[in-house]
Amino acid sequence: MTVIDNRASRYTEVAVAITCPCCGAEFDATLFQFGHRVRCQCGVEIEYPGALQRAGHVLTQGDVEVTAHEDRCIGCLLGSACGDILGAAVEGWSASDIRQSFIELRDFLDTDRGFGRYTDDTQMTLALAASLVEHGRVDAEPVSAKYAEFYEPRRGYGGAAHRVMRLLQAGGDYRGTGRLQFPEGSFGNGGAMRIAPVGLVYRHADDKMLARAVEDALLCTHVHPEAIDGALVQAKAVAIAATTAPESFDPERVVHVVSRTCRTEIMQAKLRILADGLRHADDDLFVIAGVGNGIRASQAVAAALWAFLRRWNTPEECVIRAVNFGGDTDTIGAMAGALVGALHGTAWIPARWHDNIENGPHGRDEIVALARRLAGLNLQGD
Repeated sequence: MTVIDNRASRYTEVAVAITCPCCGAEFDATLFQFGHRVRCQCGVEIEYPGALQRAGHVLTQGDVEVTAHEDRCIGCLLGSACGDILGAAVEGWSASDIRQSFIELRDFLDTDRGFGRYTDDTQMTLALAASLVEHGRVDAEPVSAKYAEFYEPRRGYGGAAHRVMRLLQAGGDYRGTGRLQFPEGSFGNGGAMRIAPVGLVYRHADDKMLARAVEDALLCTHVHPEAIDGALVQAKAVAIAATTAPESFDPERVVHVVSRTCRTEIMQAKLRILADGLRHADDDLFVIAGVGNGIRASQAVAAALWAFLRRWNTPEECVIRAVNFGGDTDTIGAMAGALVGALHGTAWIPARWHDNIENGPHGRDEIVALARRLAGLNLQGD
């Protein structure tokens, strides 16, 4: 795999429209970014004919100097938020239920949190990123405090997570809260869902250093080996994506590398299913039936990774497919969005998603600013 360079590029915010040659209807150019075709209402199928153009909806207004790695960090965090928001409205639904209701869910829906509002997946991701920026590394004590600081109960936290966050807010010892509900710790995906910032910052670190950072980032909530291993695989995959040129991306190589990184048999077994699926070009239904799509870390990470491995070159479709797998849709969507964002940056994010991400405190603009600061960190040991 080829390592990308970080030479600066200048992106300008524009609103490009593609016009139907038959009836003159206009389409947002972001629909065509990765070779998509669009069928107009008049019946004409339109294929974007020009050179690649950036959608221009992601960065702030005017000309903005952004390095390639900054763009990937922004894409990673915004992609995660987009997948989270898209999946939030159908969390817990089966794939067949989603198909019956929407054929294919492609657009944000309203939820009891409000339209375009993210869940605990994004909130905890941002808390982790903020702690990294403030302290320059993962430190279990301040990152635990940051999770508690960002905590908003209405974001959809699970019952055990509510208890942990409230105890941390009350001054509880972060070294013991990870076993509060389950003596052996939770095997859930709540650690993997938020780990993307660690993958970005420790993208050049060795596996031992990365594993320590993952463990510290999860200590207050997830100490079960499966939860840690799932998060480690997701962090490693983000690191690979963030340091690979898209034209050199090799899905089979990614599975091989993350398989060497992970440490539990259950996660290894899921990755073997993914490797076999790639070799035999298995369909999604077969692979997801094999790895699962539930709240266990090994299941959700494998499902998100499968969407990425199969549709890495069409990022929007990757996130859509991840959500349409069903199950823990917001988390699987968030992890898939983080992966394609780390690989492709921001250009792929459609305006209909970007423009509807909530933009209050810790909202879209703050996510972009936080990601740019995160891009300045590169921890790789002595």
